[in-house]
Amino acid sequence: MNTPNPPSASTLLVYEPLGHAIDHQDALAQRPATLNGAVIGLLNNTKDLVDSLLEEVKTLILQDFPQAQFRFFRKQSVSGASAFMLEELAQCQAVVTAVGD
Repeated sequence: MNTPNPPSASTLLVYEPLGHAIDHQDALAQRPATLNGAVIGLLNNTKDLVDSLLEEVKTLILQDFPQAQFRFFRKQSVSGASAFMLEELAQCQAVVTAVGD
C-alpha cells in the first residue's frame, strides 16, 4: 500500500467541504399574507432559555401584528414531537421553534 507523505510544517492543507448534490428541492411552505388574526405556534424544544427566546419572539411579532394569537407547545424531549403535537402544530398558520442553551 502506498501512503502519501505526511505534510511538512510549511504545508497548508485545504479541504473543500462539498457534500453530495441533491437532485430535488422541497417546496417552501406558503407564507400567510399577514400574521394579524393568525394562530402562531411557539414550539419549545426543551433546551434551556428557549422559553425566554420564544417570549421575546412573541413580543416582537405582536408589535407588528397585534391581533396575532399564540399557542405554546413543549416537546417531551429535544429529539422529536409526538404525532398528537404535530397534528396540533399543523392547525397553526405559522410555527416558530428555537434551540436554546
